[in-house]
Amino acid sequence: MSKEKIDDLHERIKELGCLYEISNIVATSKGSLDDTLQLIVGVLPKAWLYPNEAVAQLTIGTKTFNSGFVPPNSVSQKSPIEVNNDYRGTLAIHYDAQKLSHRDFLPEEKNLLNTLAREISQIISHSEQMEREVLLNRKLEHSDRLAILGEITAGIAHELNTPLGNILGFSQLIQDKTTDNQIKLDIEKIINSALHSREVVKKLMFFSCEMPQQMSLVAIDPLIEEALNLLKISLKNANISVKFIKGENKINARVDPIQFTQVVFNLLINAIHASKSGSEITIKLDSNSNELKLSIEDQGHGMSEAIKEKIFEPFFTTKPTGEGSGLGLSVVHGIVKSHGGNIAVASKENSGSTFIVKIPLKRNNE
Repeated sequence: MSKEKIDDLHERIKELGCLYEISNIVATSKGSLDDTLQLIVGVLPKAWLYPNEAVAQLTIGTKTFNSGFVPPNSVSQKSPIEVNNDYRGTLAIHYDAQKLSHRDFLPEEKNLLNTLAREISQIISHSEQMEREVLLNRKLEHSDRLAILGEITAGIAHELNTPLGNILGFSQLIQDKTTDNQIKLDIEKIINSALHSREVVKKLMFFSCEMPQQMSLVAIDPLIEEALNLLKISLKNANISVKFIKGENKINARVDPIQFTQVVFNLLINAIHASKSGSEITIKLDSNSNELKLSIEDQGHGMSEAIKEKIFEPFFTTKPTGEGSGLGLSVVHGIVKSHGGNIAVASKENSGSTFIVKIPLKRNNE
């Protein structure tokens, strides 16, 4: 066998060895996609004619993976990385231009580079597909938990309504008939506790969709004014001012007035709780031809990313034990969604929070 054929066979063996190593890395790697790609890039130079001079470089978006130092003045072979026909980056092999030239790359090495680029594209595609499946499964599990929780809370709400009604009724009867001031004061505490409990039950019923909607075309401004009026004393006690900025045009929308007021009320309660004495809450109401936009901004302590991810989950609260049910924002989220809208929050720690509610002015069936 001629030396030329032996050299060619030797190069083919190196190429096959490189492909085998890559397959082994993919099969055994337990790290992240980035870790896997870095390991793959590290073995690529072995398949080239001058492995000690070759430097592999993989660029995916803003990330770059190198097998070594890329010379400032280099000659290279390149192949695109495409995932589902979407260009993502480049796979390249570099030589130092002061030592080697383009003539030192073999034609077969270009074919190998294209094969390696396709393999890496498939690895990235598979990894991203796995991530999407994991995310989808998490969402499905979350939806299942919420559905079960909704059934449980609906049952709890129904079971509590009757005894709470009895407690309130008999407490008010005793209060009306007694002449003892101490008993009157004690009964007042019972009544206030029962009323608070009834509000929690209402929130449970909102969350479990047990409260039927009464949709009607109403002016939105008065509903916000009503919520502010309900919280007048709370705002005064907390020494917090409110600025209400309205759009130029009067906004009418088809909503459930009680539920929309509940949304504003709960968001304001949340803002008051987060705010410091002497600060200001800003309410902005505006609309375009498609939707109304309500934003409530406070100057409070803000939230971390970890808390932001959980605030709309039922029973999650940052308030001290006994001061919050953790249902306020989950109820708001449920009401907004049932109106065909969406709610978002922008917040940073020590920089306040802004809740933004958008509700369509026309429903699909109208």
